[in-house]
Amino acid sequence: MAPERDALIALRDKVAALRAPPCGMAHESIPAAPDGGPARSSRSPSGYARAGICSEAMRANHLACSHTMARHVLRDALERLFGADAQALLTELHELEQAISLLDHRRYDAESRRADAMLAGGRDATKAAEREIADLVAEHRGYGGRAIHIRDAALRRLDEAITERTSPA
Repeated sequence: MAPERDALIALRDKVAALRAPPCGMAHESIPAAPDGGPARSSRSPSGYARAGICSEAMRANHLACSHTMARHVLRDALERLFGADAQALLTELHELEQAISLLDHRRYDAESRRADAMLAGGRDATKAAEREIADLVAEHRGYGGRAIHIRDAALRRLDEAITERTSPA
């Protein structure tokens, strides 16, 4: 049983390295042009430039990123565990992934509304879009907290499984 225990320890180490920094999905922001307005791009369907996704190294361990592989590590760990709580955590992880994906699009849509309002000179519409963006950033922080909750629960379950394989029968 040592190889299985060693595999669980290695998996636990990978899960323990996962984080959810408060990035607010900054990759969906529209950068400012030299004149202070929204930067334009002919390559984007919206007509606005995008900040671009974070580096692969940054995304690798970022549980709350919409462009990450980190949740696959967490999912793999949960799939190795048994019991109703592991299944409940898998369900919660799936729901979180869906929410993060939708939030990604909602953030860029709000950024586009803000850019449109800025170009149109609409102060009220610009302020409303800025409030919406702030709310979406706060929502993303909440999703990061949920991701850490799932990670921590997976770590507890992995610790239990490792202990079971260490204890004499």
